[in-house]
Amino acid sequence: MTLTKFNKSGQIEVTFNWVYILIAGAIILLFFIGIVVKQKTVSEERLAIDVVDLMDSIFTGASVSEKTKQPLDTSGLADYTLFFDCSEGVGTFGIKDQAASQENAIQPLFAPHELQTSRLLLWSLPYYLPYKVIDFLFVTSINTKYILIGNTPFAEEFLEATEPDQALKWLLNRELIQLQDLNKIDPGNNFQVRLIDLNGLVNTLPVPEKLQFLDDDKVTMVAFLDDGKKVNYYQKEDNTWKWLNRKEGPIQIISLGGEKDAAKYAAIFSADDKVYKCNMGKAFQRLEYLTEIYGGKDIYRGTPGGKLKEMIDYYTERPEEEAVGEPCLDYLQVLGPNLLSSLRMFQNQVQVCQSTYQSGSQCSGLVSTAEEIRQLNQNLGRRGDCLTLY
Repeated sequence: MTLTKFNKSGQIEVTFNWVYILIAGAIILLFFIGIVVKQKTVSEERLAIDVVDLMDSIFTGASVSEKTKQPLDTSGLADYTLFFDCSEGVGTFGIKDQAASQENAIQPLFAPHELQTSRLLLWSLPYYLPYKVIDFLFVTSINTKYILIGNTPFAEEFLEATEPDQALKWLLNRELIQLQDLNKIDPGNNFQVRLIDLNGLVNTLPVPEKLQFLDDDKVTMVAFLDDGKKVNYYQKEDNTWKWLNRKEGPIQIISLGGEKDAAKYAAIFSADDKVYKCNMGKAFQRLEYLTEIYGGKDIYRGTPGGKLKEMIDYYTERPEEEAVGEPCLDYLQVLGPNLLSSLRMFQNQVQVCQSTYQSGSQCSGLVSTAEEIRQLNQNLGRRGDCLTLY
């Protein structure tokens, strides 16, 4: 009987030791798993920070290189989603679900909300109003499909401007179709699809059949109105189009038009109306600073400064330098209109537009005054012996 009791006691002690070992082993294992997971998280965060910093440098370099196209290999990030946004005058971009991101309150960057791709496509175009304001940077991907609808001169211009560069590997995924062929649209394996309605008619029709199976946020549309002077944004909602800027109404494209109109191209590459207007606000802020350089800080009061004052002083002190016929000073401050009065009006309009464009203001008069300044500057140039403002 005594031996039996001893064996039972030993079995209990051995069992307890094994339980203790298992618990201790599990705790140690969990500890090391925790370290590995933490290190993995830290490594991913560091990688995200490094990647975003590198992207910021590349975007900055691309944005200051006028009229350039640049592919960016992102195959190492093909499983990650890049995000882009702009709010209250500040643009942000980074890697989705990662803490790393970059903010930019200066450079207008127009892109979809999200991109998941092995190659980004960068393109910069200069924005003039009437003098050069800044270079716009467009960011998209090889798996974002752009479908132009309507046979217009701008469709031909867009296709020519985005002609694939095989050597550079800059291959914009775009296609031209006619309105009656909407249901022939095939999204393929693309990450998202952007329709470009050049006649403002597609929103009255159902979403093309093959696009109805995609997530709503993967199918968007930009529609041009009034001969391309205004734009609306839409997003798929089941089999219909949701008008994103219905409350504010059509958005005026603030530009002097012409070939490769940066403001119009920016509308195509912007995710939606908010991103477009936010980035245009950056351009208006810079335009205000530039007008101060050309006309002076008090030009809005009618007091010349900057380069305009230098020109006026030059001809006032050197009447012998005046051109034969209409003097150069006439274009600067005498004739109606003249650069002094036009710059004064322009600066006031820029300030108003900058503060109201987000809420749907059409910035009436800004474009016509910019055209007036451009014409006055050209008149000075045609004189041959008159200095020009820019």
